[in-house]
Amino acid sequence: MQIKIKSLHYKYPETNFSLDIPDLTLSPGLICLVGQNGSGKSTLLKLLADLLPAGDAIKADGQALSEYLASGRLSKIAYAFQDPNDQLFNSSVEKELAWSMKQAKLPEDEIARRTEAALKEFGLAEFRDLNPYDLSLSGKKLLTIASALVLDPEVCLLDEPLMSLDYPGRCLVTRLLEKRLAQGKTVIMITHDMDWLAENCQEVYAMSQGHLVYHGPVHQLFSDQELLDRLGLLPAKTWQLSQLLGLKPEVLSLK
Repeated sequence: MQIKIKSLHYKYPETNFSLDIPDLTLSPGLICLVGQNGSGKSTLLKLLADLLPAGDAIKADGQALSEYLASGRLSKIAYAFQDPNDQLFNSSVEKELAWSMKQAKLPEDEIARRTEAALKEFGLAEFRDLNPYDLSLSGKKLLTIASALVLDPEVCLLDEPLMSLDYPGRCLVTRLLEKRLAQGKTVIMITHDMDWLAENCQEVYAMSQGHLVYHGPVHQLFSDQELLDRLGLLPAKTWQLSQLLGLKPEVLSLK
């Protein structure tokens, strides 16, 4: 799925914040959004998920987004919230995973098969009967991501998926995202983790005050100290260390 944005403007009622993106094309692959809190990243993600109205400013495969999602929405675009508490509401982990598939009216045997696969894939099998709110914060985060991916959507929108994850959880999510990217899927994610960005992203999109202010290679972003200061970002630790050691060119990651 190719997503095109043209003359996108969105303003929250009774606030001074507005998001303005004149022109942007998003093709399949990994798309990482960075920037300070309040820069517009989550607003853009919600517009791409059709959770906020965009009119004809966002098109998917040539159709207005709302029209494109009118049928089969859950298999086309999925969204995982930054805070798991905003997303989880079923009485057990197993039911949480099955919910979206029931809404999509999948056959019961297919729901059972996919639920079992997701429980194993995300390391949640032993917690299947547990209330999601009794999981650790890392476990809740994994469950929200699993719920977003269980229908194998073409586009997955993830708001800070790495936040609150322990190291094994981060490695697991990274592997699962790589698997889906290898299948030609689109992953659009927000991250504040510059080390992960340096290891896993070739290009990055940076936002500030509702505007897209940079799109290009990660190493060029890290090389622009004035832009980093404007965005309130520090480059990856490997980049900082290589600068201290006087290495040229600087090292993005050890991966």
